[in-house]
Amino acid sequence: MGRIGVFGGRFDPPHAAHLIHAKLVFEMFELDKILFIPAANPPHKEVYASFTDRVQMLGLAIEGNASFEVSEIEWKEGISYTIDTLRRLKALFAPTQLFLILGRDEYECLNTWHEPERIVEMAELVVLPRGMKGGTSSKPGIHFPDLPLLDISSSDIRKRVANGKPIHNWVPQNVETYIRQQNLYKEGL
Repeated sequence: MGRIGVFGGRFDPPHAAHLIHAKLVFEMFELDKILFIPAANPPHKEVYASFTDRVQMLGLAIEGNASFEVSEIEWKEGISYTIDTLRRLKALFAPTQLFLILGRDEYECLNTWHEPERIVEMAELVVLPRGMKGGTSSKPGIHFPDLPLLDISSSDIRKRVANGKPIHNWVPQNVETYIRQQNLYKEGL
């Protein structure tokens, strides 16, 4: 049975905290790979770059890491529900154990998601620290690994770009180059 990390999100843009936490979770949970899954149409949050641009940026961000992969599984019409993605991944990679990687803020509103009880049945949850340091406590199927608190957010990066400020300490160089070449995040934030 394989062990696959499922790291979903807007990745608008992907940044250093995403990559550092993914590497640490990969090692801690002895995963075979991590799938980065950009949300096509997230029901709870707005997106600023197109799905195609976010996929391209993710591909650049994970370049050279054979354990990381970008999946376009959510590219479809309609709303992107995590439970539907998990069902498709279970069918594609059966038998496998899925580890859903999400931020603490997302975990705290999980009860508002579509079929939250099924999500917890289909995947173990790995909750990343956000706004507070992770702890070592866990409960069955839900892990709060002790990871560093990395105060980097996509919204701060978008604001920096819109204000003409550098972002090279927050995103990989090739992602910054892509953002500049495609004129992403210049307005309307």
